Formats: sequence, structure tokens, C-alpha cells
Amino acid sequence: MTTGTPTPSRDADQAEPRSGGPTLGRRAAIAGAGAAALGVVAACSSGGSGGSGGQSSDLPEGAPGTVLGPTSEVPVGGGAVFANQQVVVTQPAPGRYQGLSAICPHQGCSVNAVQDGEVICPCHGSRFGLDGAVLQGPAASPLARRAVTVQGTNITLA
Repeated sequence: MTTGTPTPSRDADQAEPRSGGPTLGRRAAIAGAGAAALGVVAACSSGGSGGSGGQSSDLPEGAPGTVLGPTSEVPVGGGAVFANQQVVVTQPAPGRYQGLSAICPHQGCSVNAVQDGEVICPCHGSRFGLDGAVLQGPAASPLARRAVTVQGTNITLA
């Protein structure tokens, strides 16, 4: 370390260009990185699977009376995802159907599968039981319940 007269500091935005092309000052680079980070956050909160993120669209779609599908699509000890209505229907016991929101409470992604008795969110690995309870995070709260009924051989939103 040498002692002597300190060198005057230079404003970060007035950095001397290096040979080989244009350069950005530190403030411009930080601003650009911040904008890129906001883009990543927006992409993560958009549902990751074609859904629209944000607070207003986190509520499942589909009006009461909407037919989701036949009971035969929901196996005992498993379930089915009805993506267009943002609903998961599980059948934990024969003839007992449970409706759940298909929107993961962690960051609003759509769950995409029910495998081995677990509802799976592909975005960050959260897993839920057939009753919506958190089995594995990062989600800290369960899937919201959705009222469903069976009318004949069809499962309908109540």
C-alpha cells in the first residue's frame, strides 16, 4: 500500500470507455439489473404455466354449476387437475370428493399433477396432500378449498 496524495474519485457514470465497444456506468448497470430482476419476479408470479399472476387473478375461475368432468377421471387415492377452472379434485376415499384451488399459495403457480397421493406444484416443488395440506414446502399454507358436488356422474363446482 502506498501513501501519498489520494486520487480524485470519479463519478461512476463517467467511467472511461474501454476499447472494444460501449460501456455502461455502474448506476446504469445497477438500474438494468434491477429491471431484469423485476422481469424475473413478474415471470414467477405469472403462474409459470400460462396462468396470469397477481392478486386479482389468484382466485380460481369457474362459476358455481360449472361441470368439471366425470367422476371417472378422479381415481380413489388420487385426483385430477381441471386447469381451465383452476381446480383440483381429489378422491381420498371412495365416493368422497374434495375440491381444491389449483393455485399454489407460495407464489401463485398452477399445480399440474396429482401423483402418488400428492398434489404437485412444478414451479418450486411444493407438495400437498389430497386434503390440500402442505406436505413439502416452500408453500407455508394449504391449498384453498373449493366446493364441489357430484351430480349424476359429473363433478360440478358448487
